Amino acid sequence: MDQNEWYSVYSAALLELNPRKLRTLIHDAETAIFSRIQTISEGPDSNHERETIADALSNLRALQRDVLRYP
Repeated sequence: MDQNEWYSVYSAALLELNPRKLRTLIHDAETAIFSRIQTISEGPDSNHERETIADALSNLRALQRDVLRYP
C-alpha cells in the first residue's frame, strides 16, 4: 500500500456524514494506515509521512470521540 492509497481511504472517512458508514470507514482507514506503517522505513525519507500518519490517526480518534461518541 502506498501513501496515496491509505490517504484516499482516510479522506473518505473524514467526508462521511452517515454514522453507520463512518464506523466502517474509520476501521478501513485505520487498517490501511497500520498496513502502511508496516511498509515504510524508519529512515529520514519517511519522516514526513510518519508525521502525516500521526495526524491522521489523531483526527480519526477525534471523529470517533466527537461524532460517534466513543469514550
